[in-house]
Amino acid sequence: MKQHLMRNINTISRCAALYRDAHLADCGLSGWQAPYIPEICAAPGITQDQLALRLHVNRSNVTRQLAMLEENGFVLRRRSESDRRAVEVYPTQKAEETLSAVRAVYRSWREKLFYDLTSEERDRLESLLERLARRAEDIQ
Repeated sequence: MKQHLMRNINTISRCAALYRDAHLADCGLSGWQAPYIPEICAAPGITQDQLALRLHVNRSNVTRQLAMLEENGFVLRRRSESDRRAVEVYPTQKAEETLSAVRAVYRSWREKLFYDLTSEERDRLESLLERLARRAEDIQ
């Protein structure tokens, strides 16, 4: 097996973030903040810990990114009434209005990245990456 697989996966991830940076700058979002918007809009009241699990990032990174998103008017954070240790995150109207732009950037990235792959190649790649992602989640 080639030794560059993980480097290639990492390169794709970082290039995707740079692409999001460039295409969402006018919205006031960074490439690393963009993944938070669909998650928060889909699950208003999600806790910071749940976001960390869903996005596979450290809780401290979630706290930092949410502080910036809150400062820029995308989210509201509230202490949970049922568990005072937990912080719930809610999308603002600005986040809801930005969601379609975020989705469009994700769609555009996928189209550009996969433009010369056949349907069969895409399906096979997706299947293999899903298996690897599940295994990675089990390992951590």
